Amino acid sequence: MSLSAEDLIVAMQRWGVLEQPVPDAARRWIDTFLIAYGDDLTTVEQARPAVEALREEACMIPALELERLRSRDVLFFLDTVGQYVDAQPELRDLPLEHDLAAIADEFGLSAEDARSSVRMALTGTADGPPLELLFPLLGHDRILMRVGAVNSKLLHGRGLKPIERGPDGAPFAPIRGRGAPSEPERNPAVDGPG
Repeated sequence: MSLSAEDLIVAMQRWGVLEQPVPDAARRWIDTFLIAYGDDLTTVEQARPAVEALREEACMIPALELERLRSRDVLFFLDTVGQYVDAQPELRDLPLEHDLAAIADEFGLSAEDARSSVRMALTGTADGPPLELLFPLLGHDRILMRVGAVNSKLLHGRGLKPIERGPDGAPFAPIRGRGAPSEPERNPAVDGPG
């Protein structure tokens, strides 16, 4: 038995995250949520963690995954994705597979690295519903806040200088675009002091 929209509406109202009467936009959000997560849910309590995670302004990114994003190519790519989102009047039915690949190509990133970078920046996880469903579930503001938070984390502290070795002691390299130097020239404004 799968979760119904009406069950989720009642639960979200009980949790204090949905008003009465339910606006049309909220009903569309719930329909999208059920398409994205419904196959894995049988009770409203199973839905609550996903609903709460989607409502957060930021997400926790595992340290090593954040390190994978620590490059100029990814930083500028994510910033451009934020600009792309900001320019869209509606986030439903965006041709993300094409558009993210085209944006990634500008920075020399593979389509796979681009999608995984966006997913990690928006959810802090490597898997989950398709980005085409996550974008309208998160909405413009949360996407922009989450991309901004990741870029801020990448720029502050030690800047874009990657760690030299992973937890296993092996050399570590962040995601880089084609043709990007392995040791980029330092820019104190972006990389921080010395």
